[in-house]
Amino acid sequence: MKLLVSFQFCLALGILAWVLPVAISANGAQIVLGTEPIEQTAKHGSAKKFLKRVNKRLDVLSAETSEAAWAYETNITDHNSDLATEAQLKMNKALMKIIADSSGYKGKSKSEKRQLHLIKLLGGMPDSKDDQKELADLQAEMTKIYSTAKYLGAPLDPNLTDTLATSRDYDVLLSTYIGWRNVTGPFIKPLYEKFVTLSNQGAHDNGYDDAGALWRAGYDMSSEDFTELIEKVWNQVLPLYEQLHCYVRAKLAEKYGKDRVELEDGFMPAHLLGNMWSQDWSHIYDLLIPYTDVLPIDVTPELVKQGYDAYSMHRLSESFYKSLGYDPLPQTFWTKSMLTRPADREVVCHASAWDFGNDDLRIKMCTTVTQEDLLTIHHEQGHLYYDHHYRKQPALYRDAAADFFHEAIGDTMELSVVVPQHLKEIGLIKGDIKDSPEQTINAQLAVALTKIAVLPWVYLVDQWRWKVFSGEVKPEDYQTAWIKLVEKYQGLKRPYPSTPDDFDPGAKFHIPANVPYIRYFGAALIQFQFHAALCKTAGHEGPLHTCSIYGNKKAGKQFAKMLSLGRSKTWQEALRTASRGEFDTLDGGPILEYFTPLREWLEKQNEGRTCGWKKD
Repeated sequence: MKLLVSFQFCLALGILAWVLPVAISANGAQIVLGTEPIEQTAKHGSAKKFLKRVNKRLDVLSAETSEAAWAYETNITDHNSDLATEAQLKMNKALMKIIADSSGYKGKSKSEKRQLHLIKLLGGMPDSKDDQKELADLQAEMTKIYSTAKYLGAPLDPNLTDTLATSRDYDVLLSTYIGWRNVTGPFIKPLYEKFVTLSNQGAHDNGYDDAGALWRAGYDMSSEDFTELIEKVWNQVLPLYEQLHCYVRAKLAEKYGKDRVELEDGFMPAHLLGNMWSQDWSHIYDLLIPYTDVLPIDVTPELVKQGYDAYSMHRLSESFYKSLGYDPLPQTFWTKSMLTRPADREVVCHASAWDFGNDDLRIKMCTTVTQEDLLTIHHEQGHLYYDHHYRKQPALYRDAAADFFHEAIGDTMELSVVVPQHLKEIGLIKGDIKDSPEQTINAQLAVALTKIAVLPWVYLVDQWRWKVFSGEVKPEDYQTAWIKLVEKYQGLKRPYPSTPDDFDPGAKFHIPANVPYIRYFGAALIQFQFHAALCKTAGHEGPLHTCSIYGNKKAGKQFAKMLSLGRSKTWQEALRTASRGEFDTLDGGPILEYFTPLREWLEKQNEGRTCGWKKD
């Protein structure tokens, strides 16, 4: 899961304006933030004129903030942290003025009313300047703890990540899994408690019950309806996840022994799945592959053999988007991005896409030559191509129709990238590909270990956080509530007992970085809806999982119509545009259709096994 960093993206969603990692439109103009008011009162002009001035101001408002945030994330020092915080506080002052000024306008046209509504969603900052500064300081410190943490002298990326992915030693995996949590969570927890209090104060000061309610206000529907919608689609896909869980549990028992894997009440240990958060099981594919005599779908060895590096992997991803009729990435992408981990300083390695405006698009990523990172690159470039397509919209619309749209763009392309015939076409699979049921199951399992295994994880993170923000979960229960959700949704057990002083949520970047996570759940579903619609436009015939839109400019043109809308329409309207009217809400149908062969195969494999786990 990756972080998109964009001013409009973060703020229009209701993410509090003091979030440090932001990047926005910047044309080089120097401004003194928070001085000249946009409008004093409504009598000074129409809503149309007011919004024109706001959009112009937003185009330049955070040039200083975005560059300061970039400098901090690509060179973690106390000095850069101070500069980023200072710049953020200046921006806060200007945004509060814009929000206050907007209250005098109602708007006449549908577009004017929508833009005024989006301005309200820019809120979230406490009224107190001291509280604003403390929030910024807390966030900077939590991010620093996470990004600089080491276990036995090793950082998360690439060292600990590689250990979880490649080791098959039960005890080494256990030590690494718990060790990372020990060097992050307990140090972040006391800061996070204060952070929650001040976050909620900001929400209260802006008319919301709590910070979670503020986040949920950005989905063009009531908070209650949105919560019901995601629960509905989760229940649609749960049976497929249960079948995958059942199969993986049985295979891991063959490797590590039933006594270590087949735990009471149907659970399995969380540390054996190849990922620090058990959200991506693709790294244990070698233990799970159904047909070992059929060519496995892992292009990492071929990437290494052919001499790919970070630069050429990003070029390869760019070529996919260009095949759809899209523009090349701007030259500044290649000169300003951070594509590898520097050897001389600490950085935030978590991959992110940045839009500075004026087509200044960048990626920050510590790229390694693996299939996983190749797919991550396609994901991050998806953000940038969305940014590029809506660049002509006014600033308030220069954002995704909903946050999960932004996450889904590159993921939609991944569904074409992983098609074996496509990988062969671009030279990453050598030899013949058997078009057989065995090959299909091997390939589908490889995709499911990423796309299906992730579903409960991306659902539970914000279930926990919303309960924390609402006060339903108290600080002394942070850890217990987290463990219960991991068990309920993922069917996994923490491999070592924890205490209330532990804070496993802090071991995931998006918690200390304060990045809403339900976007990834929406993205995990809607990408299959996009894929189904684009494949239909491309004239694909056959099962959905065999479709690749690579090189199909007709499909690219259809998708571009939606991309260019930005946030000028509701996400439901944007989805109708992308799907040519086929969908207007989240629907688990296409993801189930895509994995039909695997689901049927898993059900047969799991006959005679006791599947599922205790969810109460």
